[in-house]
Amino acid sequence: MRLVSLRQVRPGMKLGRTVFTEDGKVLLGTGMVLTERLIAGLTRSKIDAVYLDDPRTEDIQVEEVIRPQTRQIAVEAIEKTFKQITNSNKLARKISLIEMGLHFQRAFSSILDDLLLNKQMIGHLSSISSHSPSLYHHSVNVAVLATAVGMSLGYNRQRLMDLGIGAMLHDMGKLNLPEEMLQKEERWTDEEKEIAKQHTMHGFNMLRKQHDISLLSAHVCLQHHERLDGSGYPQGLQGKQIHEYAQIVGIADVYDSLTSPRPWRKRYMPQDALEYLLGSGGHLFEHQLVNAFIKHIAVFPIGSSVVLNTGEVGVVSRVDPDYSHRPTVRIIKDGRGNDIHPPFDLNLKASIKLFIVGFEDDDLFRMNDVANETTS
Repeated sequence: MRLVSLRQVRPGMKLGRTVFTEDGKVLLGTGMVLTERLIAGLTRSKIDAVYLDDPRTEDIQVEEVIRPQTRQIAVEAIEKTFKQITNSNKLARKISLIEMGLHFQRAFSSILDDLLLNKQMIGHLSSISSHSPSLYHHSVNVAVLATAVGMSLGYNRQRLMDLGIGAMLHDMGKLNLPEEMLQKEERWTDEEKEIAKQHTMHGFNMLRKQHDISLLSAHVCLQHHERLDGSGYPQGLQGKQIHEYAQIVGIADVYDSLTSPRPWRKRYMPQDALEYLLGSGGHLFEHQLVNAFIKHIAVFPIGSSVVLNTGEVGVVSRVDPDYSHRPTVRIIKDGRGNDIHPPFDLNLKASIKLFIVGFEDDDLFRMNDVANETTS
């Protein structure tokens, strides 16, 4: 199978993997033959890419680090709680979320069990993306990414639970922001950004009152936008004043935000997001934590459609963890856009003059725009 931008999808193509809605329900099943109506439905659901069955790449298997049903359970847990909070806000009344912690412990335990069973897949974590920009899926993605870092640092199960639950709930304070801001599809104004910064304190105040949510998890919510040099918020903490869990979640949050689409921009390429994180080591985040994170990211995940500097289009078929920026690519189109018969594999590690310049149908992004995307 191969991952294809929705703009490249045409009627008659067949889905290679189930597509889920933003609240974790099945939208279209594996093997579904796409029609114009179904493609339009995917567009309305803000899905930006799908996996397709393709005879040229039928031997390329894209493994999931967490099972689809695990993601669905976690998304539904977040969605149910977040909707309860949203409805209570609309009615201007307090809400008592009895057993909230137990609810999320169960959901995150499934994620953790999948990760522990698939340790060999941790190096391909950029394949976790649901290709949905929703807050629910973002929360699950950040939890998976952060937990992988915690595993690499030797955290025991209890520490991983505190980290992971904090990651799942890191943005819940956004539910207290004005609804028009949450629904807005343009960039926030400077004034709106200042209002948005209050979400860390809102979330902390909600979580610290839950007897079955760890105070460490609550501090993840409070501190995930704090930065080593004191440039973060809400308290402008520096260095060791920022809990390690919050730093880890901050790194994962930045990465997933940059590599996910937004209404006003396409997603950033993974290598650009990683370049930003590398540059942030030592002044925004601890070097050790940035390096631990980067070790678990496949810059070009298996199954992704990429473009070489020659103009040739291919699908990543193999990744060497030690050279993730130079994978093996199944070339399926020449530099003029013509299909190649038969396709052939090209190992970029052995072809130093060839390199990937982008994903098929994606624009390249300027790194000086990245900072604008990491402050809210």
